[in-house]
Amino acid sequence: MVEAILTDELKTQEVSLSLSYNDLNGQPVSVTGAEVRITGGGAILDFAEASSRPGTYLSTQVFAAQLFTNYTLEINWEGETYEAENSMVQVIPFQKWTFNKVGATDSLRTIASVPSLYSPHEQAMYEVDIDWRHLAGSDSARAKVFYYTFNTVDVNELFRPPQETVVFPKGSIVIVKKHSLNPAFAAYCRALLMETEWQGGVFDEASSSLPTNVSNGGVGFFGVCAVVSDTIIVN
Repeated sequence: MVEAILTDELKTQEVSLSLSYNDLNGQPVSVTGAEVRITGGGAILDFAEASSRPGTYLSTQVFAAQLFTNYTLEINWEGETYEAENSMVQVIPFQKWTFNKVGATDSLRTIASVPSLYSPHEQAMYEVDIDWRHLAGSDSARAKVFYYTFNTVDVNELFRPPQETVVFPKGSIVIVKKHSLNPAFAAYCRALLMETEWQGGVFDEASSSLPTNVSNGGVGFFGVCAVVSDTIIVN
């Protein structure tokens, strides 16, 4: 299983590798000892496995992907080579998010403004990190939520099962990152949601294999995304 998103953020990029499993409640086995490299636009980006995180490979230098550039991920492991190609599309800035109070309380709030489920002009993934550890004094006082915008209207999405509302106190730090999705990456994310978050609703469909851009029988996806972000202190 390949999990890799190369972004235009100047940072240490990350690739995660694991073996697929057949059991419903199975645990992924990390792929260790692989050779990982990303090339594109004249750049060669080598990766080294993190000593404390087996199966996680980090770029040996900080790097920011470029628009209009095709990137190739190459993985060599146990005599086999797996490759995937992708390129980014532009990302559209988003408006500042707002929050609602929970019930009659003044300090607990929930996300009120979320991106549209449908847009004919763009497809995007929103990664929302909520952190109130500095207020609660507990390492578990944080949450991560994802939202998606697609250029399709899916009955499974409209009638998906209810999701747990994330409640957090006033003074929490919220970091919103919006990732652009090209058509292939959006199709992968949509198929993944059909098999996970949108299952158990009114109009379930039969399960099927997820699309992939990894060669040689590999699964997962290698995506390249432009990112815009905003940091909010909830008041």
